[in-house]
Amino acid sequence: MFINAELSTLPINDGRKAERRILNIAAALREEGATTAAVLVIDISPGGFKLQTEGPLEEGSEVWLKLPGFEARRSHVVWSRDKEAGCEFESELHPADIEILAAPRRRALPKNVFRRA
Repeated sequence: MFINAELSTLPINDGRKAERRILNIAAALREEGATTAAVLVIDISPGGFKLQTEGPLEEGSEVWLKLPGFEARRSHVVWSRDKEAGCEFESELHPADIEILAAPRRRALPKNVFRRA
């Protein structure tokens, strides 16, 4: 079960260009000429993202990330270790889009679960 929630914000003082938002969001990733695979995006910034995947990705390869509610975005794998990879978006995400992704989601309760007998 994946939960889309904001956990924290990582500061810029670690040499990065932008602040990263910590996520736990299911997404889809496709390498050029390959089938789509389920991934877990674990952090995101306007310039890129870190993900967990079932297998390693090739550094320098072009990938397409499909986040829920957004168009697929062209990206490039900057680094890959074991089942994690860091990718850079070809064109930056708008900060408002990151806020939408990081916002907690309301979940509807199934009907008639708490009815009185």
